Amino acid sequence: MKRRVLMIAYACDPKGGGEHWLGWGWAEQAAQNYQVELITTPKARAAVEASCQPLGMTPHFVDVPNLTRKLSELIGASWWRKLAWQKRVVQLAARLHCEKRFDIVHQTTFHTFRSPFPAASLGIPSVWGPIAGGEYVPPGFERYLGPAKFSETSRKVINRAWLRLASIQRSFRDAAALFVSNHTTLNFLPSEVHPKCTVVPPNALRPFDEQFVPITDQPKTDQPFSLVYVGNCVATRAIPLVFEALIESKLENYKFTIVGAGPALKHWQDLARRMQLENRVVFAGRVAHEQLQIFYSQADVLVFPALRDSGGSALLEAMARYLPVVCLDWGGPGEMIDTESGLKVPVTTPTATVRSFAEGLRRLSAEPGFRRALALAARARAEKVFRWKAKRLLLEATYERLRPRL
Repeated sequence: MKRRVLMIAYACDPKGGGEHWLGWGWAEQAAQNYQVELITTPKARAAVEASCQPLGMTPHFVDVPNLTRKLSELIGASWWRKLAWQKRVVQLAARLHCEKRFDIVHQTTFHTFRSPFPAASLGIPSVWGPIAGGEYVPPGFERYLGPAKFSETSRKVINRAWLRLASIQRSFRDAAALFVSNHTTLNFLPSEVHPKCTVVPPNALRPFDEQFVPITDQPKTDQPFSLVYVGNCVATRAIPLVFEALIESKLENYKFTIVGAGPALKHWQDLARRMQLENRVVFAGRVAHEQLQIFYSQADVLVFPALRDSGGSALLEAMARYLPVVCLDWGGPGEMIDTESGLKVPVTTPTATVRSFAEGLRRLSAEPGFRRALALAARARAEKVFRWKAKRLLLEATYERLRPRL
């Protein structure tokens, strides 16, 4: 008889993106060899119900009162709504456990340590994560955040205070195992929980990411060296650092396309004008996901200069599409690639980092063979590390490791 797993995923949508799709993915993988009951929100109810049925998975939907929702939106406190949701979830989890006796409980999303895991107190083995949230902007690099540098300072203080909350400390104590998105968050967490932790990159390949084949055409030397950034335009993605690196590189024949929208976009556009880059930097705005392939296929390299990030879906999409990646060797992105599958720029001082970034861009521009070698290695790493099969094997190994406690 299959062992019973209760899985909790606030963000969960088989047809969604980002954390919502990953929340569904963990449930789908667990259902391959376990009897899974899933607790989530009703946001994607139709898609969840339709996808659960062929897997034999039972979904349960928990919402919060309209008054709670409206008040949290009014005062800008989404955390209050999430905590209210958690309170209802643990009540449902306790009732279900009394009726059905689960063997394990696993909270996959929220993808942050700041949202506690109260269901870990059910008295059965529990798995928490992947969790992130301990990433931070390295000292001295705040200048690349523009107006957002002040809120980043506040975030550091709040994060430290959050670790001291009784609900968070109970979650750390009660969880039998933790999946942590990267070593930066791992090092941020209390040292006493480190023995329970396994580093698990949060991103995963989608089925259509695996259909691409390497480009065999000879590079067109008469075309500009084409760089692309894909993602949210938020300050911590540090596009101004790339602007400085491009100037430092002394490259002339290049084009840098920024695909996405967000609160930092205007600051980046203003800065590009002030740095006299407006003729080489193209702001494409937000595009539909199915149109991203056009930008990936036209680029020579993806730049992903995140100063605070737990992973990077665009980075993995580029790896799957045989597009070389250059990123900072910091946080989640720095762990997604290794030294053979991408160009990782050391994060030391801003001056040294910009210089190293510029050197990397010059080499990528001048050596098509180097770009191709990185692209092939990136695709191989994506297939080895970021397929759902690899995550399922880890998931099942963790559940089995906890088996003596079942």
